[in-house]
Amino acid sequence: MIMGVDAKDRAILRILQDDARTSQAEVGRQVGLSAAAVNERIHRLERDGVIRRFTVLVDELKVGVEITVYVEVFIESPAHEKEFVVLVSRLPEVQECHFVTGEFSCLVKARVPDRTALRELVLDRINSLAGVRQTRSYIVLDTTQDDPRVEIPEPRGDERPSKKRRRRS
Repeated sequence: MIMGVDAKDRAILRILQDDARTSQAEVGRQVGLSAAAVNERIHRLERDGVIRRFTVLVDELKVGVEITVYVEVFIESPAHEKEFVVLVSRLPEVQECHFVTGEFSCLVKARVPDRTALRELVLDRINSLAGVRQTRSYIVLDTTQDDPRVEIPEPRGDERPSKKRRRRS
């Protein structure tokens, strides 16, 4: 269980993930809290790092970014991993970088406008990073689902806070 995240917090997070522009008064109406209480909870969730940021989702095709690519990266030594992560995070086309199990070390997701930009990103920039021995790229042909929301699990029975009963004298 996420410490300090209760049922009201989970409800608030679900609403905001659907539409972060929902007013605090409307969120409060839906979850049974005042707007001030919702505001306090949102600020606490931000401070605790549960809410990382509020952002806008842009339709990449409508702004000319036509290629989504996943690049498997084989890093030849763990000694190069930290530097790789720092350097790849500076590439503006890179949206995600994950250490993964399997043959390769990392899986990188990037979006670029065209094949020229793809070639430059993979061959000239990622392959030239220290420790990169090999890459393998997968170009997305069509996306059928791209949902940034996180499914927030309900606490399991063994994770619910225990309620101690008071003994009556």
